[in-house]
Amino acid sequence: MNRLFAANLAICLAAAAVTLPARPAVAREASDDAALKRAQGHFRKGEKLFALGRFDDALEQYEKAFEAKPLPGFLFNIAQCHRNLGSFDEAIFSFRKYLRLIPDAENREATEELINELEAEKARSGSRPVRPRVEPIPDGKPAVRTPASKPIYTRWWFWTGVVVVAGAATTAVVLSSPDSGLPGSDLGNLDFSR
Repeated sequence: MNRLFAANLAICLAAAAVTLPARPAVAREASDDAALKRAQGHFRKGEKLFALGRFDDALEQYEKAFEAKPLPGFLFNIAQCHRNLGSFDEAIFSFRKYLRLIPDAENREATEELINELEAEKARSGSRPVRPRVEPIPDGKPAVRTPASKPIYTRWWFWTGVVVVAGAATTAVVLSSPDSGLPGSDLGNLDFSR
């Protein structure tokens, strides 16, 4: 009986040893599937935000996707966000990391051109752009603080306002003069000032 018991015990232990590694592999696969789904969700959100030009928000989603499932393609998207935000060093870093992880990438040549363009732009600017910092405020909501890196006269909306005000002033002066220079007609002009 002892031999039969020992044989059965050996068979059970051998069977358990064979089946035990399968359980963590199955759990790992389920975990990988869940991570992939999370990454896909963040990626889709990032794509929508990128299309809207909301690069800070898109960057956050792409980074979350990479954290959930570190696929090299996310690094390319992260680099594109940094490029559009003017964060040259971060963009160059992410593009290079992408190429290290996928040395035979189909877009390798285009990516290397982007790196060269960014390095040239960085050299032309002479300074490293600073991304806005998000700092908590007392009530717990984040507040975005952007550095005052550009003078007001270099912003597009300043010059748009100047043109609008100048155009309105010119129109007011022309229309307020008694001889406004408006062409006459055989039918006469209406004078609304009476």
